[in-house]
Amino acid sequence: MKILLDTLGSDKGASELIEGAIMALERKDFNLTIVGNEEENRNIVNKRFEDKIDFVNATETIENNESPTKAIRSKKDSSMRKCFDLLNEDYDGFLSTGSTGALLTGATLITKRLDNVSRPCLMVTVPSLKGDVVVLDVGANVDVTSELLEQFAKMGYVYSKNILGKEDCKVGLLNIGVEEHKGDSLRLETYKNLSKYPYFKGNVEARDVLKGDFDVVVTDGFSGNILLKTIEGSVEFIKTLAKSKLSKLDEKSQQSIIPMIKSMSTGIDYNSVGSAPFLGTKKPVFKAHGSSNRDAIMSGILTLIKFVEEDVTDKLKKELANE
Repeated sequence: MKILLDTLGSDKGASELIEGAIMALERKDFNLTIVGNEEENRNIVNKRFEDKIDFVNATETIENNESPTKAIRSKKDSSMRKCFDLLNEDYDGFLSTGSTGALLTGATLITKRLDNVSRPCLMVTVPSLKGDVVVLDVGANVDVTSELLEQFAKMGYVYSKNILGKEDCKVGLLNIGVEEHKGDSLRLETYKNLSKYPYFKGNVEARDVLKGDFDVVVTDGFSGNILLKTIEGSVEFIKTLAKSKLSKLDEKSQQSIIPMIKSMSTGIDYNSVGSAPFLGTKKPVFKAHGSSNRDAIMSGILTLIKFVEEDVTDKLKKELANE
């Protein structure tokens, strides 16, 4: 298996990304191509895993404040553009911490979409009281139509059923109320469109997502990103609050409670989840958080490898063709 890593665009620099990739190589057998400042990257690797790592030099970086379409088309020597070009050759997947907009543009224009997919969407899984919940879109498509949300629902359903094993998968539409008449015109139209699918079970409010009554939660990228970051922020708040309370307990009590708190927060920490796929592309394109540390990059690469091993793209293609 051949994986591409874009080392330009991270908040923490290339070193943190590469160390995370090295940690992944220590746990899984695959070939890695590191794309970015070749001289710097070779120095960081320092001859580790020489038989498993290749380097490709790139002199340009796509910044978050650039026009995604213009940057992807004009910056042909950027690390992200080079990764997309290589992915179309004989590589199996690609991970980047770079601009979400540019990744979506590249995934659409260069990697190309699966049949019956208008735009790829960014998906994550979050833990709930009843197992993992698929949430999509979480940032790729801020402006959407009801037709796009319908496609997202189909892809989320396929992923949940085939990869998470949710045979009786229940899909919900994120909304401001559970009643059918709630929401803006987009939500009302989407509700009507989704009602023809037996797996659609209605609206779900943000406060109920982690209850796990729905296996897939569908929304636009704007609302989905806010939902995801609110969950992340809530976890950090609870952890901070718990630490302040723990400091007032004796050492024995602290030792018995700390593992439980860590276990509760692990699933929603982006450093443990690692990365999120753009569903609907012909080859896997994964986005990691811009502030990802080495643990997150390791997890992200391992998640990408699992995605490839389980033929998620092929399963999506087959299921979407049957719709």
